[in-house]
Amino acid sequence: MPWRSIAMLIVAVSLGAGGQLCLKFGVNQLGSGGLVEVIKGIFTPYVFTGFCLYGLSSVIYLMALSKLDLSFAYPFVALSFVLVTFFSWWLLHEQLPPLRIVGLVLIMSGVLTVAASYRAQAAEAHVAIQAPADSGVS
Repeated sequence: MPWRSIAMLIVAVSLGAGGQLCLKFGVNQLGSGGLVEVIKGIFTPYVFTGFCLYGLSSVIYLMALSKLDLSFAYPFVALSFVLVTFFSWWLLHEQLPPLRIVGLVLIMSGVLTVAASYRAQAAEAHVAIQAPADSGVS
């Protein structure tokens, strides 16, 4: 399993989740406002940092994507739901109802299933490579 690419994928997802939290912190400081206030808010430290984290996340995601199948890498983006929800509960003191926890467990189950499929695919490829060729001679 290409651990370095998977580590980059997890870092990219984590940076994206961090960007989401920074955006929320920044918007909380702005309060509710119109379009002009939101545009001015782009240049506040938290919002600007959030956008920078998103940018860095995208670059690292592209690096990981160059080495991994999209059908494997993209489901890992769902981990951002889990990370953002957990940190929103922990840092922002948002409510975490039981049904949402069930949803997060299902998301984690899906991501782990996708990860296991990669390992199974690699094992099948390894067995196919090692299978002795039948030369027809006994």
